Amino acid sequence: MKKRLLSLILISPIFAFGAGGIDKVNTFMENLSTALYALGAVLLTIAFMWGGSKIMFQGQTLREVAPIFIGGVIFGSASAIAGYIIT
Repeated sequence: MKKRLLSLILISPIFAFGAGGIDKVNTFMENLSTALYALGAVLLTIAFMWGGSKIMFQGQTLREVAPIFIGGVIFGSASAIAGYIIT
């Protein structure tokens, strides 16, 4: 009786269809990873554009704009690292 019950549980389609939830989670995590990579690229681009415009149009030195560049690299790489960890 136990063997029959065990084989019924293992072959039951309910348990086979339960694996579809993992695919949904995997798809969500891949989308989140892609979004984090995109966020990192956008943050880095905005930081360099802002720092470059301050140098070109406001006459600031690279030393004055360095915190903007460093912050952009840190925040951009943090979101990229988070995207890498998720995958």
